[in-house]
Amino acid sequence: MAYLLTKTRISPIEFYIHQYKPENSENLQAQIEFIEKIAPLIVQEKSITAQNSYIHILADSLASFDYAQIEQIVNESRQAQRQNRMEGISRPTQITMPVTKQLSAIMRAEAHLLYRMMESPLVLNDYRLREDFIFDTPEFQVLYDLLGQYGNLSPEVLAEQTEEVERAWYQVLAQDLPAEMSPQELSEVEMTRNKALLNQDNMRIKKKVQEASHVGDTDTALEELERLISQKRRME
Repeated sequence: MAYLLTKTRISPIEFYIHQYKPENSENLQAQIEFIEKIAPLIVQEKSITAQNSYIHILADSLASFDYAQIEQIVNESRQAQRQNRMEGISRPTQITMPVTKQLSAIMRAEAHLLYRMMESPLVLNDYRLREDFIFDTPEFQVLYDLLGQYGNLSPEVLAEQTEEVERAWYQVLAQDLPAEMSPQELSEVEMTRNKALLNQDNMRIKKKVQEASHVGDTDTALEELERLISQKRRME
């Protein structure tokens, strides 16, 4: 499973299997809740072969359930969804990847760049030659440094990182990008990132202006206000 997640573009179901897997794999109640979360997602998969693969993944990762037991739970979920449709109960069927929606504009852009670096050694090398380039997101910077050191991230290397870095890696893998990279794609993503960084800096300056004004520090407030005006001119 670790090899699949680090070497290929993961599917939404694979992401959720990793995301929801209980920390205590021996806890029976946690295992039951885990299967109940994943079973409805497996049912939504149109390919029977893929469904069987996901059931096997669950069976291999859980101590208290075998393939036949998990398959039965998936079948029950399928029957429940069919019954809901017959009764006219509307439920969402599309699987989404909320991890990408939770990212800030800066993190989305940086995850995009890191994904392309992961896919292309040429892209990675081009960025490594730029001494001025760093990631604003600390976890992405760690991943960038690791890619520069190893060329790719093996399960062994990933296992040595913090939980935050590991989560950031899955956020990168969850990017749903076209297989082919357009000629201007990276420059456009960088422009989006730079604009988001300026917006972030503007928010910090506004906060300093408000804090200085609140305590009557007029000189600091005016100084920061001038910086804010200068920043906004740069964005025009």
